[in-house]
Amino acid sequence: MKISNDREESITLSGVLIGEVWFSSGQSNMVWVAGKSMCNELAREISSSKQDIPIREINVNTVSALYPQKRATSDEGWKKASSASGFSALSLSFAHELYKELNVPIGILLSAHSNTRIEAFAQREAIEAHPNLAKDSELIRQADPLIKEGKDAYELYYEDLKNWQSQAGPIAEKGGKVPTRPNLPGIAGMWRGPSQFFNGKIAPVIPYAIRGAIWCQGTSNSGDGRIYASRMEALVKGWRDAWEMPEMPFYFTQMQPYGSPDPNNVGFADIRQVQHKFFVENRQDIGMVVQSDINSANPGGIHYYNKLHPGMRMARWALAKQYGKKVAYTGPIYKGYEIKNKKVIVSFEKNSLFGGLMVGSKGMGKNRREPGMFVEPAKPTPNDKLNHFRVCGNDRVWYEASAEIRGDVVHVWSDKVLKPAGVQYAYSAVPENSNLYNKAGLPATPFAVVDGEFIFEEDDLEKAAALKAKYAQWTDPDYPILQVAEYYRDGVILQRNQPIKVWGHANKGVEVTVKLDEQIKKVSPNELEQWSVTFSARPASSEPITLEIKSSHGFERTVRDILIGDVWYLTGSTLLSGEWAYDRRNKEIDLPKRLPLVREFRRRTAASSFPTPRKRRFETGGGKYRTYWSSSDFSKESMGVTMFAYEFAKALGREGVPQGFMTMSSGHGGRNRQLASPLSWTSFRGVKDVKNPIFKRRLNELFLQYPGTAVAKQALSKHILDVKSFVTEIINGQDQGKDPSTFVLQAPAFPEAGRGDDIASDTIPTYAYNWNVSPLTPMGVAGVIWVPSESNIGENPSEYAAELEIYAKSLSSTYDQKRVPFFYAQPTVSLVEGITVPKLSEAKRITFDQWPKSLREIAISFARQIK
Repeated sequence: MKISNDREESITLSGVLIGEVWFSSGQSNMVWVAGKSMCNELAREISSSKQDIPIREINVNTVSALYPQKRATSDEGWKKASSASGFSALSLSFAHELYKELNVPIGILLSAHSNTRIEAFAQREAIEAHPNLAKDSELIRQADPLIKEGKDAYELYYEDLKNWQSQAGPIAEKGGKVPTRPNLPGIAGMWRGPSQFFNGKIAPVIPYAIRGAIWCQGTSNSGDGRIYASRMEALVKGWRDAWEMPEMPFYFTQMQPYGSPDPNNVGFADIRQVQHKFFVENRQDIGMVVQSDINSANPGGIHYYNKLHPGMRMARWALAKQYGKKVAYTGPIYKGYEIKNKKVIVSFEKNSLFGGLMVGSKGMGKNRREPGMFVEPAKPTPNDKLNHFRVCGNDRVWYEASAEIRGDVVHVWSDKVLKPAGVQYAYSAVPENSNLYNKAGLPATPFAVVDGEFIFEEDDLEKAAALKAKYAQWTDPDYPILQVAEYYRDGVILQRNQPIKVWGHANKGVEVTVKLDEQIKKVSPNELEQWSVTFSARPASSEPITLEIKSSHGFERTVRDILIGDVWYLTGSTLLSGEWAYDRRNKEIDLPKRLPLVREFRRRTAASSFPTPRKRRFETGGGKYRTYWSSSDFSKESMGVTMFAYEFAKALGREGVPQGFMTMSSGHGGRNRQLASPLSWTSFRGVKDVKNPIFKRRLNELFLQYPGTAVAKQALSKHILDVKSFVTEIINGQDQGKDPSTFVLQAPAFPEAGRGDDIASDTIPTYAYNWNVSPLTPMGVAGVIWVPSESNIGENPSEYAAELEIYAKSLSSTYDQKRVPFFYAQPTVSLVEGITVPKLSEAKRITFDQWPKSLREIAISFARQIK
């Protein structure tokens, strides 16, 4: 094909085929490539064929835009079948089925993106026209400077930003909870907001001729309720209008099983129900593929492995409806039910039966490699009982039910429900091995109905109230709280001969009573909800004492088994928290001797850095990520202490004096590296007045996060000017008659630390401190120990010594202690080229010339120095 203009310019395209083209879209399960799914064997077969199988795919690059664009790009262009393993798995399976039956070239126009809500793919005009999508429409209109609604929203944004900065600055400096910064108006402050991906990655490919569209999406909209059906209606209507194809075929996958196979766990069943509602209310050239029976080998994985069978099922719809093939294209579609005596009689649409109903099985995904054990379509299993049916009475309490096929209907009953009011089938997050099929081996649609109507989670007021209460502590500013510093957990060791600080957070206006052993103090939180009391210093003691905290609004906390001794704060290398005192893989090894007064509070969280100081919480979750004070008893699974803590305490030999270790770590290499040099471990207070010019750019990046700093104020002022310029450019462009596709794609983003190209986010000061130290300090310590790994040196070894000096100087203010002994391990210049020794006259140092694989010797060396 040759395209030319009157200036004798031309473009020549070779290898052009004429066939059937389908538009493919959705989120990550549509993006998921064939080579990483159950389509991998199909992809190998296609790519290794001696003949070029004429299946092609082009993947449109993702662009987010405020207005529809006219130019699309693709990094790889049209890929041939030899690259089939890199095709969208669902799309490849779909295309291959079409090719087998039609024997014509099949093209897939892929425009999908991971972790994206459906409204991002919908056309603006369709959203604005839908009566149920006023909020989505408002987000679009507020971002549009060409209408009054948008102009007013931008003016309000400028004022809100200025007010926020004046309020947030002082709060951030005091370590309080900074109020949420105002966002840019509507979708201007979003990247995947309503219509943005339609504008950026769908509009540019229109009017490329297509036969129809396939769609796989829903995860990001789970929890939407009925409005998801409205969003699907707008999606389809907008695509059909934009392509000028009022009868464009649209075939989509219903949500897959995901979560735990508990019949009471609704999970994705709710959005399946909404998709079902959309389907039965919009039947014109629309088909739904049921996936509830795909029996993933890993139902807890959101990216299900079996993309092969759903793709084949979508192809059945197209073959039957677009190409006139006489194939079964759907499983039994729920029609309704009637109640006779104690039984519920469920009926299905006649044209969905394809020979009638049957009990069947496609097998389990874990058996997919065994021939005939995991099949498509399903095989009849007449000796099995129907499963996953439940019934309820007017109380809406669901009971497992018996079910039998009687001709073209299913009779359902339970002896526990004498007057049925509702019935459901496969209505749970993972209806494993659900087994109602038609005789074509295609699965029945899941459903749940009461009094003849589909039910939805949003109608369960009790559950909605429980969910609201669950998240109220994060969403309700007046939610009653009583929080205590995170290291105050059972078994804590407190520093001897230092004032004992107990602090936390509680609502303003309440009184907090703190009792340590027999001492009692009372305090009221300040305007930032912070409270703190200090008890007099105590000598070392192995006799446990108790801490009790009560508030006047009815909350209380008790911390038991508290000892008084030495507390060592270990920082730096991940080997500190990752190396156990013995080889846990060796089942024959003699366990280390128990040290009864040695305990450790070790970081267990997966994360180890954060942009701003965390004070109210240390972990992001419970379970295996919850940190606790563990003893040096190695006889129990997951108990004991780390190598450094154990060998250090043993070598120190302070008998009768409890030894506590706060073991924190951060930093790793690799593709997703995370540096954690000494400045990363330093508090904002410790770095804010640093004048060394070599750190200026990194510190300025940090200051962006503190609204009261001069850097942040200047950045905010510039941002407002940039946004005003953006708005003016669009308005002037309209006045000059320019096409909106030539306007700037997005409003200028608010300047945030680590988002630019100049400074890597893992080099910004305070990030490791914010997670590993801030939630636990101030506290008394016997000393801070620093043991670096390669990731703790930083990008420039010549700056390391200066960083360590700043870190050491900051310790006094961090721990609120007049003098904090500091001990550090120093790599030699032969190990790290360009490194120098810091000037720390009061600190104690050991050196090493190889990166340690074990910290045993370093721990012993430090203990001997201190001893």
